[in-house]
Amino acid sequence: MKRLKSYKVKNKRFFISFELNPLTNELDPHIWIRHLIEPHEAINAWFKISTQELNICYDRYEAYSEDYKLNIYYVFMDNDPDKVLIISAFR
Repeated sequence: MKRLKSYKVKNKRFFISFELNPLTNELDPHIWIRHLIEPHEAINAWFKISTQELNICYDRYEAYSEDYKLNIYYVFMDNDPDKVLIISAFR
């Protein structure tokens, strides 16, 4: 079971996928289960992107925040720059 949870920050809406954590049997952020990154870390890093490129094959942006030492993969939902779906975040 997967679910999206949204966070509103600076007039933008960020979406993070939540999924069943097999260790706790509770819904936790995908980026936490896979990479031990909290949603607020990924969102803060998104605002401090140092470099990014559009990966045409996967139809997503692949960005890096030097300030947070964090890679962020994301897309704009519904082609709306104020709605950001964070696909993954990792060090």
